[in-house]
Amino acid sequence: MSAVWISLASFLAIFCSALAGVAVAQHLPEPHLSTETRTAVSVSMAVVGTLAALVLGLMITSASNSFKQRADAIDSLAINIVKLDRVLLRYGPQVHDIRVTLKAYAENKVSQLSNPLSAEGGDLQTLKELEAIEDQISNLTPATEHERQIVARALSITQAISEARWLLVEKTGIAVPPAFLILMIFWLALLFASFGLFAPKNATVIIVLLLCALAISGGVLIILELGTPTSGLIRVSVEPMRSAIAEIGSGL
Repeated sequence: MSAVWISLASFLAIFCSALAGVAVAQHLPEPHLSTETRTAVSVSMAVVGTLAALVLGLMITSASNSFKQRADAIDSLAINIVKLDRVLLRYGPQVHDIRVTLKAYAENKVSQLSNPLSAEGGDLQTLKELEAIEDQISNLTPATEHERQIVARALSITQAISEARWLLVEKTGIAVPPAFLILMIFWLALLFASFGLFAPKNATVIIVLLLCALAISGGVLIILELGTPTSGLIRVSVEPMRSAIAEIGSGL
């Protein structure tokens, strides 16, 4: 199920619970709605509300960190691709083919990152291209100390590109166990049901409960979207990679 549908389901569960609380209150005897009852329910729900707020905040932080780490990995990948191209450029025209392969690798990587679902096998293809680049650099025969230093530097940068590539593989998203998400939504639904139980029965209260349920479901949407940065509405930008491709192309 997509993040949008899960968020919509959470909104319906929370808001309908609030409406259920309003409806149940109309059929309860007066002692069940007394000040003492209200105080007891409010204190109990304060514990549930605090727990739900802590868990929701923790999940948003975790999803945000995962999104940022993937964005940083793409930035690192783009920077090191440009650095490798500039280092190879200093070696001379004999590495022109390596630089062409590097540009093709960057273009395929952008295609893979932009369309992760349609680019089946793209990750394996770009891995082979990166390994081919490393092999080509290793097979160079530097004649001077300057050229040997360039080759060593190029291999070091290639290793950094490989590390960024593996980081992107590992940071495809965070796993939110369905049972955990359902439990959190249940806590929030229970909390809103208590709000509706003792709230005045007027349009203003209903609208406020609606907006609050919408805001919380928006938080659930953010968690799921940031947690899956390769797909959905919120994606990590690949503009640094496109800039790197343009930089390489200008020097070929």
